[in-house]
Amino acid sequence: MDDSFYDPEELCSKSRGVSSGKGNGFYKYLKNFGMYQPSFVNKNIFEELKKALYWQKVEKLYQKYKKLWNGPEVNIYIFPINGANRSLMRETHGKSGLTFEKNLYLFLSPLQDQKELEALFIHEYHHATRMHNLSKQPLDYTLLDSLILEGLAEHAVEEYCGEKYLAEWTRGYSDKQLKRFWHSDFKERLSIDRRNWMHDDLLFGRKFVPRMMGYAIGYKIISEYKKHHPFTIQKTLSESSKSLLIDNFLE
Repeated sequence: MDDSFYDPEELCSKSRGVSSGKGNGFYKYLKNFGMYQPSFVNKNIFEELKKALYWQKVEKLYQKYKKLWNGPEVNIYIFPINGANRSLMRETHGKSGLTFEKNLYLFLSPLQDQKELEALFIHEYHHATRMHNLSKQPLDYTLLDSLILEGLAEHAVEEYCGEKYLAEWTRGYSDKQLKRFWHSDFKERLSIDRRNWMHDDLLFGRKFVPRMMGYAIGYKIISEYKKHHPFTIQKTLSESSKSLLIDNFLE
């Protein structure tokens, strides 16, 4: 980052698993999740992150949850969030992330409450741990797999950080709204995988589906499961997605 702050494509090309010459395309993809664009504002964010020792803080969180969950070795990349994008900063509260099975990306700004950093790390590293335990190719993840992945990760945030640190999408919709979209859009499409364009439209909430509706339904699925079954974060890290969806969900 010190050497290549103004060349983010070059930085992205150094990520493990990114093919030679693909750095530009991967950078465009990461920008969708909050990665910085070179600017004076974002350079200041980078300097503040260094001064506040964010790389060391994340390393401590990594060692803590790796031990707690018997989690996998992953490559962790920390970049400034795009602080010049006001709507992004408002929506994310200055933090965002993205996880692949072996790579974890955090897009950060200096946070007043360090529990916010822990909540983000828990959510993303929980993804990496569950993906490692399921041993499933990313493109083979079904819509149900993705709903469960997001729901479990946020319940982990609730357990280790508290309800205060839950994402806004966990409480953004009423049960009536969740039930309506579950029956109209989700219930009959749980088996579509990530090769199908509808997977991401439903998960993230696009077109006629409200924003983050898939995430909210995933959180609700786990909430309902917990009412009827013993629940621990460690046990559900490797539970099948189908076993976590109770019968007659939102009937």
